Amino acid sequence: MVLKLIFKDARTWRYVMNAVGKIIDEAAFRITEEGLRMKAIDPSRITLIDFFLGKESLDEFQFEKEEVIGVNMDDLVKILRRVVKGDELLLETLEGGRLAITFMGRGKRTFIIPSIETMAEEVPELKIPFKAHIKMTPSVFRDVVKELEPISDAIEFIAKRDEEKLIVKATSDLASATVELTMESGALIEFESEEEEARAIYTVDYLSDISGASQAAEELDFYFATAVPCKIDFTLPYGGKLVFYVAPRVE
Repeated sequence: MVLKLIFKDARTWRYVMNAVGKIIDEAAFRITEEGLRMKAIDPSRITLIDFFLGKESLDEFQFEKEEVIGVNMDDLVKILRRVVKGDELLLETLEGGRLAITFMGRGKRTFIIPSIETMAEEVPELKIPFKAHIKMTPSVFRDVVKELEPISDAIEFIAKRDEEKLIVKATSDLASATVELTMESGALIEFESEEEEARAIYTVDYLSDISGASQAAEELDFYFATAVPCKIDFTLPYGGKLVFYVAPRVE
């Protein structure tokens, strides 16, 4: 055994990996003395994923050497569906390039899958000139995307600085819908914008897949600016982070 880590809330992994698994087919988890990290770009090069659990986020972290664990996301998601409330998650690497996934709660259930050959893609650090930063509860983001998803294949975000308001719109040839979120209404926790009116459009399918991670998160920070990628930053329990960058649509 080279790696052993225990994360207190296995359901966090269930919701996170379900969202990630809708975007990428394979993942490479890099284990270092700092913790566990997975960075990847989807095949269409529209979404970048950055998932990190520092060692301080873990109940137990036994680390011998840096390694990369390749996982088929479909296999991982199917196993994580078996998680129930109160389960802890134990991950261990075994001989022969195998990964043991154990749920510890009422009893102990262990599943073993092969570690697949995959390269941990070198994903550059993005330097994006964000102008608007909006903090909200994850459920607000999920509900807005869910409400607008049937209307159009794209969603437009508009941050109005003077009104401290985030407007979210979906428009098609047949219908349109608008949601307004403000701090006064309680829908937003924080609102900042350097632009008088920041505007950007993103593909709804990616936002819908990403919004599934809201069930695992405690807070959500949404960053964007006119016609640049957005950053959707989920704060996970026990200090974990899950970040998505989504490229804008050009209309």
